[in-house]
This record gives sequence, structure tokens and C-alpha cells, in this order.
Amino acid sequence: MVSLVFPYTRKAFIDLCRCARKEMSKQDGGPKRKRSLLPCVGVGVLEGDGEGSLLPPQPPQPRRSQRQQQRYKKPAEEEACVVLSNSTSHNESGQRKCGHAFCRLCLDQAFKVKRACPVCRQVYGQLIGNQPTTGCMMVERDPDLELPGHEGYGCICIIYSFPPGLQAPEHPNPGVRYPGTDRVAYLPDSPEGNRVLGLLRRAFEQRLIFTIGTSMTTGMHNVITWNDIHHKTSLWGGPHCFGYPDPTYLVRVTEELREKGITAD
Repeated sequence: MVSLVFPYTRKAFIDLCRCARKEMSKQDGGPKRKRSLLPCVGVGVLEGDGEGSLLPPQPPQPRRSQRQQQRYKKPAEEEACVVLSNSTSHNESGQRKCGHAFCRLCLDQAFKVKRACPVCRQVYGQLIGNQPTTGCMMVERDPDLELPGHEGYGCICIIYSFPPGLQAPEHPNPGVRYPGTDRVAYLPDSPEGNRVLGLLRRAFEQRLIFTIGTSMTTGMHNVITWNDIHHKTSLWGGPHCFGYPDPTYLVRVTEELREKGITAD
């Protein structure tokens, strides 16, 4: 309930406020400074220049410093989906281990293609490919054969062998025949080369080295092809001939394996 304020009471209150401002200015010993009016018991505080309604005093609002504002971050439940740029709180999926946040719909669609973060491609879980299950991987070593750029080390020879067969339901054309193939690849018999060899073994076990599709070199369809993990199929000739020397090859193939979830950890 709002109390009635008579004109003479209102005038007396305004005069009292003016006197108070004059006294405060004298005590400060400087020019007049704008101050907010103190609440008066039983009367209230006038808005603006004293011509508005009487309102109860407002509590002081805490102010955040500029440095605090810069350090302020949204809580995790309000992180924006990096695909749709909206909040993930309604279709909750939240942040992945890599730090990228997605809504459930976007993440489900992405994982249907590959169980990896669509932004940084970090793999979640164990990735299994569709390499034919009938193949084998054999390893031989020649201590007297040195690869260009890796002098002082022997050579690791990797032999992949696949017999002909029929495409499975996971392949592009189930029931269609594919021809057999044999592939040979080379690594230096060095600590780095043996580390890559161990990663390639795991990739082969997870059926990630090969797939069935269209050959990039011959254009033939329904054949066994490499699956984005590059191999050196020649001893010499450099990168243009898929051979050595190639100073960054071991680093590149390690990154390709990492993108499929194959790491040394």
C-alpha cells in the first residue's frame, strides 16, 4: 500500500535533501559532486529530479572488474555446439575429451560416418574397418639393404596378401566378386621404422589398411585398395615414385594412423 504524501511534506523533504548536499560538499572541501540520495525512513527515495513517484531504495548492484569479466566463462552446460552454434543443454551431449562440444543430433550423425570428432578427428573407441578378413600380413628383414636417407640401417619388407573373394554386406557391392592382390611395402629397420611397423600391425588387425572400392591408379571398380594409410611401395625414386628418400614419411604415416585411433600409447 502506497502512503499519501502531502505537498508541504514533499517540499520539506526536497529542501532537506538540498541542505544535506550543501553540508556534504562543505565537509569534502571541494566542488559539488553528484551523490545518490540516502533513503529516508517512512518516506522513500524520489526518482530523477524529484518529480517522479516514490520508490523503495534499490540494493546496490555488484560490479565486475574488466579483468574478472575477461576471465568469466560460460559453464560447461552452456557450451555451444560447434556445428549448429547453439547451446548443447537441450540436446545434451556436452564436451568430448578433445574439448569440442556437440549436440546429440550432430554427434550421432557424425558417428554414423566415423567415430571421431568432426573438428579435430580424434577417434573415440576402437575403429574397425571393412578390410577383407581373409588377408595376411608378413614381415621379412634384410640387414644388408639400406634405404636412401636411412643409411646404417637394414630394410623391413612388409608383404600383404589377399585371395579373391566375395564382397560382404559392409562393402559397396555385396555379393560381387573382387580379385586377389599382393602388395609389398618397405620401412627402415630403425627404431622409428619398427615403431611404425608396430602401429601398422595394429591397423591391419583392426582391418584399416585396405578397403574395397575403385583403384586410384587403374580406375578399376570392386578391387582391394589402400585405405588412406600411405605405404612406401618402392625402394628408390623419392615421394613421386612412392619410394625413398622421404625425410617426413615416418612422421606423416604416424599422423595418418593417429587419425584412425592407432597410437603408441
